[in-house]
Amino acid sequence: MMRTPMLVGAAVAAMAVMPATAQSLPGVSDTETTIAYAGNGGIGQIVKGHGDVLFVRDRADKWYRVQTNSGCLRQYRDSMTVIVDTGNNARFDKFSHLRIPQLAITCGVDSIRASAAPPQVDSNSIVTLD
Repeated sequence: MMRTPMLVGAAVAAMAVMPATAQSLPGVSDTETTIAYAGNGGIGQIVKGHGDVLFVRDRADKWYRVQTNSGCLRQYRDSMTVIVDTGNNARFDKFSHLRIPQLAITCGVDSIRASAAPPQVDSNSIVTLD
């Protein structure tokens, strides 16, 4: 009788240290990725999603869904400047930051996943803005 609670407790503890898996979203990869930023790489277009989500198009015309830290983009508007700070890396990844000078804020990056173009760009897109 005592084994069951200990096994359940061990299972709960193991789940707590397992990395969270990405939520499946239509048109968005479940796998984390990075965006090349050296040479001809970089960001060509940024489109605001809902909440703390941006959709970015790289210079090779590939789209990505970028989730920033909670609450960071609440005052962001599409007309604002976004500066990608990759530090010393040649790639935009989860260690990069997004600076928005008009708001004097810096956002951390929680997730980058490949995506189809958002609906603002492709009216037939299956991507949701969430």
